[in-house]
This record gives sequence, C-alpha cells and structure tokens, in this order.
Amino acid sequence: MATFSPAIRTKKEYNTVYIRLSHNSKTDYVKTDMVVHKSGIRKGIIINHEILANCALKIKDFINKINNLNISSWTIQELKDYLISEQNDISFTDFAKKHIDKLTCEGRVSSSDSYMRAVNNLYGFLKRTDVYFNELTSKVIQEWVDSMSGSLRKKSAYPTCIKAIFNAAFREYNDYDYNVIRIRVNPFARVRIPKMRVTEKRNISVDVLTKLFTSEIDFPDNYDGLSRKELAIDTAKLIFCLAGINAADLYDLKKSALKNDWKLRYNRKKTREKSDTGAYTEITVPELIRQLFEKYAGKKDNLFLFSDRFADCQGFVKTVNIGLKRICSELNIMDTITTYSFRHSWATIAQNDCGASTEQVAFALNHSSSYKITETYIRKDYSPIDRLNESVIKVVFK
Repeated sequence: MATFSPAIRTKKEYNTVYIRLSHNSKTDYVKTDMVVHKSGIRKGIIINHEILANCALKIKDFINKINNLNISSWTIQELKDYLISEQNDISFTDFAKKHIDKLTCEGRVSSSDSYMRAVNNLYGFLKRTDVYFNELTSKVIQEWVDSMSGSLRKKSAYPTCIKAIFNAAFREYNDYDYNVIRIRVNPFARVRIPKMRVTEKRNISVDVLTKLFTSEIDFPDNYDGLSRKELAIDTAKLIFCLAGINAADLYDLKKSALKNDWKLRYNRKKTREKSDTGAYTEITVPELIRQLFEKYAGKKDNLFLFSDRFADCQGFVKTVNIGLKRICSELNIMDTITTYSFRHSWATIAQNDCGASTEQVAFALNHSSSYKITETYIRKDYSPIDRLNESVIKVVFK
C-alpha cells in the first residue's frame, strides 16, 4: 500500500516542500509549488500548520486517485508518473513528435512525412502548435475535417493519421485493466472520416513502356556524378523487372540480400514490421538487368549505391522522378510517370496480358494475404513469381 507524507530535502533558509511517496519498500518524491522557511521546520520535520494543511489536501487528492486502482504490482516510478501526469493534461504536440520520430527511425520516411503534413495542417487550423489531447474534441476535429472541403484526399488521409496518433497514445497512456485512463477524449468515436475514392490507376500502357525502355535517350545532365535521366531509366528498369519492387527497397537493400544464384531475398521495407512473415519474398534477377547491379554496386554493406549517394530515400526518389519527367518530355510521352507507375504497370500487365489472377499478382507484389491461418500450414514456393515476371518482361521488351 502506498503512503504519503510532507517532506523537505534540503537544510536552507527557504526549502522546497515535497510529498514523500512510499510504496513496495521504495521511496520517491513529488515536488510541490510550496516553500517553507526554516522557522517552520524542527529536526527536519515540517511544523508550519499552513504548509501541513496544504500538503494534506494534496495527499488526499493522491489517495482519491488511487483508491479504486490495484497498484500492488506498480513500481514506485509508475506510481509517481501516474500521479504527476494526472495533474496536467498530456501534450498532443510532444507525443505526435515522438510518434513521428519513431516512424522515421524505423525507416518509414514516407509515412512520417504524411503524419507530419497532417499534424501541421491541424496546427494551421488551430493557429498554434502547442496542443493538448483534451482540446481535440469531436467538435474540434469535425470542424477541422470540414475545413478541408476542397480536398477529399486530405479529408481522408489527414484525420486517419491523427486517429493513428490517438490510438498509439491510448496504448501508451491508458491501462484499461487497472482503469487508468489518462487520455479521456476520443474524438474519432463520433467523427466519421470520409473515405477516399478508388485510387486513380497509375499504370502505363505497354506501348509507352516499350517506348520508354527501348528509345535512345541522351544523358548530358549530371547530378553528383550521375545523370538524372540515366539514373531514372535504370531505376525504372530495376523496379519493373523485379516484379514492381518498391524504390524504398532498392534504396534499403543490403549485399546479403543477393546470393551467387542471382536470387534476391529481402523483406519489404513498408510492411516488414506489420507482417507476420516479416514481408519476406524472393525473386530471381532477370539477365536483362543484371549488369545494372554491377553498374550501381554499393559500398560496404549496401547492395546499390543509391543509399551511398542520397541522404534518404526521399532524395533518391525525387531525383529519379525529375529524370523521368525530363525523359517523358523528350519522348513526347504525355503520361505522368513516377516510380510508383512501374509497380502499378507490372501488376496490370501481369493480370490483363499474362492471365494472372489477382491473388497471384498480390503474392508477387508481396501484399498481405487474407489467408493468414492457411499460410502457416504452407511452405512457400516463390518460383511462380519468377515465371510470371518473365512473362511480363516479354510483353514489354518483346
């Protein structure tokens, strides 16, 4: 059982007053805003009646907060943190920053950027950056969502990010087993987040792909020793010929992922932390692009030099997309083409031109399966990806 008592920790003319916490044979102190003169202290014990009365009120408040809780297994630090945090609302601003930083550290740069845009948009609506969870009521969030009427994408994506931050905060601060509810507001219980329309297909036609990959392209412009256009077309080939591999994975791959049999084995960066299988996949590198592995060989542990040349994946993708835009302009290709286009195009050709089922395409793209229990029974064979990839490549490169 926890006990509380007034205390001082110094022997000065004026001394800060603390509430001493004792729990499970451990002791800690909660600082108060009171100060006691040495005349109100005798033999290290506070005797000032006014100070003692105020301490008694704080102690009563502490006792009321833990009366209905089972704190027998709590550490003294957990008890102190609970008592202190209950005195003030929890900062949404601080937690959102910590959550976004965590995403960045996990390598989820694109996700962290999306969360940051959502948070900054919310701050812009509130006209300040110092925000607490209890301020974000359903009324406030609904008004914020309504303020983005000009963009359905923002109205859907931004609140989804804020809701995810709330859910992460609930997991960290609320303990429903012990009825410890430090964040009481849940605006998304009443706010309906608008659904996005079906994503506009970003695939490129076979004719345009063939033109893009087989045309003679001049590479005069250099960027850090690399031609943007040359880097762009080579990266596009790598993405397309590796069954729509993500640019983030090309940037992230280590040399250990490629074996002497030209089998590329890796865990998809975007979903490796969420997937039960670690988002693992395998694919044989087609002969068509093997020379690119040598051309862009990385230093030390990196499979490609992309992570050597660019500080982050964003910079790499941005440079590739600039190069693709210039190539399209030169070849009079009107489509808006980015690194994503080649993954979408691979999937479309696999199904529409090669007769693959949606399930086979999903397997090749390393999307999560709806047959999670069944998959635990099966030892996966990745050779169907190689066969389907070979068929897709033949469609484009004739």
